[in-house]
Amino acid sequence: MSLVVFHPSVAPFVQQAARAVHEAGRLDHFATTVCDDPDRWYQRGAGTLARLAGKDLAAQFRRRAVTELPAGKVRTYPYGELLRLAVGAVDRGGRATDLVWEWSERGFDRRVSRGLTSGLSGVYGFEHSSLFTFRRARELGLKSAYDVPAPESAFVHGLLARETALFPELQTAYQRHTANREARRLERRREELRTADLVIAASRFTRDSYIRAGLDPAKARVVPYGAPPPAAPAPASGTGDGKLNLIWAGTFSIRKGAHYVVEAWRRSGLGRHATLRVFGAVTLPDRVLRPLPEGIELRGSIPRAALMPEYGRADALLFPTLCDGFGMVVTEAWSQGVPVITTDRAGAADLLRADENGLVIPAGSSDAIAEAVAWCLSHRGQLAAMRTGARATAAGWQWADYRRALAGVLDQAGFFARPVSP
Repeated sequence: MSLVVFHPSVAPFVQQAARAVHEAGRLDHFATTVCDDPDRWYQRGAGTLARLAGKDLAAQFRRRAVTELPAGKVRTYPYGELLRLAVGAVDRGGRATDLVWEWSERGFDRRVSRGLTSGLSGVYGFEHSSLFTFRRARELGLKSAYDVPAPESAFVHGLLARETALFPELQTAYQRHTANREARRLERRREELRTADLVIAASRFTRDSYIRAGLDPAKARVVPYGAPPPAAPAPASGTGDGKLNLIWAGTFSIRKGAHYVVEAWRRSGLGRHATLRVFGAVTLPDRVLRPLPEGIELRGSIPRAALMPEYGRADALLFPTLCDGFGMVVTEAWSQGVPVITTDRAGAADLLRADENGLVIPAGSSDAIAEAVAWCLSHRGQLAAMRTGARATAAGWQWADYRRALAGVLDQAGFFARPVSP
């Protein structure tokens, strides 16, 4: 019997989950919103309208390419997401985009639920976009698997609230907007959790956050995300001026601990000895960023294909997250032979071996960040030696390993068996 895997996006971890089911011969189809297909009428139309407005959507669509599944296994329900993209192009504050996002997620969930039949054996969904589908699956006697990439929402919300209480200058109008809607969204996620038969997390950190919130541990499984194929060994190319060359990948935000990085660079004068190249969107308020400390370079978002060689140029990845369900930037860095400085609140820290492929520091401490950078500066040889361990870690747990493990978990939980008639 077969499963429907569904998610509004085509993020790498989503595609890998769908591919795991497909390789097991159990994928009925993968449902999403928008994926890259230049022949689709809505993509051609959206591109034409965007060009008339002086914008180019081609890069956005390319980021939505489905590369891990046959085209015949993909179904799209694009309209809500297209509206979200259109609103996002003109919405500077983000609040209107957020409201459309919530509406479109619920609409997508309803569309998927209507396509279920009793001939399936189960469904595999993700947080905040699965409630209607899980309810319908239960009516039909199908099993529901719930993939939770991020830690439990109340835990995350509480953490961010504490940060903005400590640092009021971090508060933004957008954060106040989402905080006012958090209770309703949290209840939706909790009902999804209660309805699911199986809960899959990418790390112990994420799983434990749900167990503390009341999840039955017997329903929970941990399957870590895989790493990209390891690149050929190559030394870091450095900055050209003898400084330590660090890289940041992903959103430069409160949740990732970016404000502690800025504080560490300011207070310790790290810019005299180290350069941090930031690749990703910046969501810290200008009043926190400015003046930007010496040595921090904001390079903006770049495609993943362009990011991978940038990892290889670095001496280490700095990822001092306050709360991350996994942190795929960690395994991406390891695949390029780059050691990682991260915290015990990154799910990927499950795979980190101190002084072998990176360093673990306490979360929420500018002093800890400064001390880690100072260690790297005074132990350049040991840091370089970690490149071998980093690459070995990536080689030891690839996406193929993740897919086999996930398929095994689903099979053991009965998702590949015939459904019981309701």
